[in-house]
Amino acid sequence: MKFHIIFYISLFGLFFTQPSYAVDDIVDDEVIVTASRHKLPTKDYAGSVSVLGQEQLQLIAPVHPAEALNEIAGVNIHRNSGQEHLTAIRSPVLTGGAGAGSFLYLEDGVPLRAAGFSNVNGLFEGALDLAGGVEVTKGPGSVLYGSNAVHGLVNILSQAPSSKQDLFVDIMGSSAGYAGLKTSVNGDALFGRYRISASLVHDAGFREDSGFDQQKIQVRHDVDIGLWSLKTLATVQNLNQETAGFIRGFEAYKDSDVSRTNPNPEAFRDGKSARIAMHFTKVTDGNSRLSFIPYARWTDLSFRRHFVPGKALEDNGHKSIGLLSSVSGASSFGEYSLGVDAEYTKGYLREFQPGPNVFSFIQGDHFDYNVSSYVLSSYVQNRFDLGAKTKINIGVRADYTYYNYQNKIDNGRFGRFIRIPDRQDSFFVVTPKVGITHQFTDNLSAYGRYARAGRAPQVTDAYSLQLGQVAGEIKPEILDSFELGLKGNAGNVTFELAAFVMRKDNFFFRNANGFNVVDGKTDHSGIELSFAAPLSGFLDISGGFTLANHIYGFTDIVGSPSSSITKGNQVDTAPNTLGFLQITARPNPKLQTSLKWQHVGDYYLDPGNTAKYGGHNVFTLRSNYQLTEQLNIYGRIDNLFDAAYADRADFAFGSYRYFPARPRTLFFGIRYQG
Repeated sequence: MKFHIIFYISLFGLFFTQPSYAVDDIVDDEVIVTASRHKLPTKDYAGSVSVLGQEQLQLIAPVHPAEALNEIAGVNIHRNSGQEHLTAIRSPVLTGGAGAGSFLYLEDGVPLRAAGFSNVNGLFEGALDLAGGVEVTKGPGSVLYGSNAVHGLVNILSQAPSSKQDLFVDIMGSSAGYAGLKTSVNGDALFGRYRISASLVHDAGFREDSGFDQQKIQVRHDVDIGLWSLKTLATVQNLNQETAGFIRGFEAYKDSDVSRTNPNPEAFRDGKSARIAMHFTKVTDGNSRLSFIPYARWTDLSFRRHFVPGKALEDNGHKSIGLLSSVSGASSFGEYSLGVDAEYTKGYLREFQPGPNVFSFIQGDHFDYNVSSYVLSSYVQNRFDLGAKTKINIGVRADYTYYNYQNKIDNGRFGRFIRIPDRQDSFFVVTPKVGITHQFTDNLSAYGRYARAGRAPQVTDAYSLQLGQVAGEIKPEILDSFELGLKGNAGNVTFELAAFVMRKDNFFFRNANGFNVVDGKTDHSGIELSFAAPLSGFLDISGGFTLANHIYGFTDIVGSPSSSITKGNQVDTAPNTLGFLQITARPNPKLQTSLKWQHVGDYYLDPGNTAKYGGHNVFTLRSNYQLTEQLNIYGRIDNLFDAAYADRADFAFGSYRYFPARPRTLFFGIRYQG
């Protein structure tokens, strides 16, 4: 800990010390939109936002979000079966309500789901495979975002339409039974420009009785109406997945035969969702900006809870309508923005166990309830100059959340489950943010930031109670984050360095035996480095590395005896080291080949720190060749050296459990643009 304190003090000193070296001017400064909903140079934002552009996404050609997002320092997406995943952004890999509620998934700035009704596998509902780019905010979001913007945000950006009438077709297959088609067309219509995109995917799965089919359609239309610009975006997706469950036994993933088995052939996940948002924007002569985004969404999800002994069936879904509204501009006090957001949601959940009793998992209805919610939020921030090169940004957000819960079955205890009578709950969270940026030169800036993040409990946290819980005892989760960083380039070398310290209170999570802990505390600190540099005229190197420490800040003496949490223990599923390094060769303008090394350090599998996974190192080889102006062929080999490793490992219900990683697999495709 002393090392971290010394490092932070030294880095803070950079705000008041001009560097003595000279560097070249920046030619193009990277631009982000997540922090403010309009274009902002990254050097002007006091925080860390990483961007994957459309060209980079096409080079990666991801068949799962982890393949793209894990090329960002501080991000660790665990790939489960099919399109399932668990997320970590400056955090452990979180599960259950904690995993669903700690990360905000957005589409052009609009949340994919209502705040209290999030999906721990939420990225599969996004259209990353059709995206024009993706931005990942590490740590708490700006004042524009409330509940769920705790450890980080993922904002999937739609492709803008062009007035040029053209067709895009991308066909990809694999040696393991994957087949995918992506296509889009755009042009002029209805006094504006449109783009219609679609994705059709079939994956046979490399394990028994696994695989999935998924379809996505996205329509975007842009038009100017007087002084207003209007962007309408609608997305529909459907997933039908045969899920492969955990294999069990110490290091079972090292047995190639066992890795291909599926202990839960009955498991499945079927999910449907639809969203529409209309982005109205008006910019006046005085550079004031008005923004109104009305939206509506619908989700429906059914799956088998194969990861717990009872293997219950769960059905859940919700419908929402909402409005995001803001005004921004300049005054004698600096640049300001203020906004009001409102959302109404009606949701439901039913959990039914068809099989026999297993320990305290009882056959029959575990839960059956409806919840309606109102969320009302407001925010204000002001950005002003402290000097010619120093700017400060001060803001605050307030979120009010109201839940109306209605139980549809008998009240009382049912095995380990507690079904509570009808009730209403409300939560109020205030989250201040303060950021400072200092521009040393045209291409070197530093920033410091304090941000508080908070979230109302997920509906499942508040109303799917288990033994040891009392209705109404759960409190909003609060995270306080301190961050310092450097952004810049020296010649052709670009880099970003960030250091962070965070403390989380009222941490609600599920322990190794599936019981809920309602008032945990955790501490998080780390250093992140991202860079890209040329090695020669045709050879580049890039990478991102994280050194972090995630520990429990409490001893669980009240909760279930099985939790074994002692203050100072490492949080389970939280590697201290993460990183990737990629070398890219361009021997001629038409050919590009890259070799990537992906590293995940070892981590504990249980809160008591008694079981461990040894980590892994995996290599990916990619290549693409531009045949003609319209045709591109590409391919990659995942897990180049056919390493035996686990995409996810944990220790729960008395056993080691793993999602084995896919063995060496060849992907190949052809892309047409014309």
